[in-house]
Amino acid sequence: MKLTELEPIRDLLVEAYHTTMGEGCTPETQQSIEDFEQKLNVKLPVAYRKLLLEFGACNFGDPALYSVKELNWAYPEFLDVYREYEKEYELPPELQPFPIGLFGEGSIAVLDQTSGKVLMLIHDAGEQPLREIAVDFIELMTMLAESAIWVQEQMK
Repeated sequence: MKLTELEPIRDLLVEAYHTTMGEGCTPETQQSIEDFEQKLNVKLPVAYRKLLLEFGACNFGDPALYSVKELNWAYPEFLDVYREYEKEYELPPELQPFPIGLFGEGSIAVLDQTSGKVLMLIHDAGEQPLREIAVDFIELMTMLAESAIWVQEQMK
C-alpha cells in the first residue's frame, strides 16, 4: 500500500478520530515503531504503520486497533495462539498474519499480508477459526470510522 492510499478516507478518519470515542488516540513516533520492529524482528504492515504514524491506535470501534505499546505484548501472544490454531486446524499455508487489534469478545483482528484482507481469528472457534471481516485495511477503517461517527451523532 502506498503511503497516500489513506488519502481517500483521510477526512473520514479525521472526523472519527475527533469523536469522543477517539479521545486518547495519539500518533505513534517513527522511533517507537522502529524499536518494536527491531525488538521483535518483524515489520508492521504498511497500511497499519501509516495509520499509527498519522492518527494513532484506533479505540473507537470493534476491533480496537493496537498501539505499539500494546503490540509489545499482543504480538508474541498472538504467535503462541496462532501456532496452537495451526496444530488444531488446517489454516491456509500462504497466510501471513499480523495481529492489528482485538475484538471485545476476545477474537483477534489479523491483517493477512499476502492478500491484504482483514480476518478475525475467532476465540474458541468451532470448525472454522478464520472469518473475513474486510476486503482490505481501508474497508476496515471506513467501517470503523463511519460507525464511530454514527454513534457520536446518535448521542447528540
